[in-house]
Amino acid sequence: MYILGNVAYGLWVVSFGAVADSFTLMVANHSASVLNLIGLAVTVIPSTLLPNASLQLDGNIVVNVYEGCNAINVSILFIAFLFAYKGSVKNTIVFSLVGLFSIYLFNLLRVGGLFLVALYFPNHLYLMHKFVFTGVIYAFVFGLWFIWVTRINRNGH
Repeated sequence: MYILGNVAYGLWVVSFGAVADSFTLMVANHSASVLNLIGLAVTVIPSTLLPNASLQLDGNIVVNVYEGCNAINVSILFIAFLFAYKGSVKNTIVFSLVGLFSIYLFNLLRVGGLFLVALYFPNHLYLMHKFVFTGVIYAFVFGLWFIWVTRINRNGH
């Protein structure tokens, strides 16, 4: 499931060529909307040369959102785990949808948080992006898996 998901996703991303895929653009736009909710006038400018979109404030690029920022890879891993420990069809489908939606929302907060780090603490962006925020989203997914195994799918069906 994991390999098939990544191959399908890879083929889909490659089909966009040198520009950002539509899901990455959606994540950039929704992340900007979250930041706008807290009073920052963030705009999104898709690149015409690279597969990313820039989150800008006052015309200045603060961060770029690339394909790896859209949480699809971690979502594929999440789904593969659920199917490896699958339960009833109903529970698997419901928890998959709830989990994917919560991963998406959590990722918007992650991208927004990285924007704030880049804006206010730019010297810490690499550390926060590479290690802290990546670890936090994987810990979140691990928490979902833990709920799946210990509460939702205790008996494996």
